[in-house]
Amino acid sequence: MDILEALRAAPSAELYRLYLTVGRMLNDPQRLLECRRHLHLGMTIRYVDENPTQPLRTGRILELRQTQAVIEDVATLRRWALPYAAIVADASAAASQAPHAEPQPQPRAERGDFRVGDTVAFTDQYLREHIGTIVRINHKTASVQCGSSDQYWRVAFALLRNVVDL
Repeated sequence: MDILEALRAAPSAELYRLYLTVGRMLNDPQRLLECRRHLHLGMTIRYVDENPTQPLRTGRILELRQTQAVIEDVATLRRWALPYAAIVADASAAASQAPHAEPQPQPRAERGDFRVGDTVAFTDQYLREHIGTIVRINHKTASVQCGSSDQYWRVAFALLRNVVDL
């Protein structure tokens, strides 16, 4: 407790200088990356509450942000956005808890996946589904004729889906 007594006796300017230094150290990108490396979604962790004199509380990680983690307190089910410095994660606990596998996104369609005459589907900006036939292929887009009308759409390949006719 010698440190606390020294801090109480220190002038305000020195305390402010210490405050700035500690703030810079806590916001150091290397330190943040090191903290995030040991965390994953769904992991049960312990954290420092807003009252630092209380014992560590237990929570579960819901979201990992750039400088904070969103956790849910196990006892009260309240959600908190905490800085990574407030989280106490054991490296052994992180190794024992398997991370949740995030679903891999489907690969985006490319130009080589389509030919003139293919039947394709896409969703427009108003979330309406369109089905049509490719009539022309450019470097970045395909011209799609929807229905029997003279309506043509220029659609990026990543937005197209092949329609399989059974």
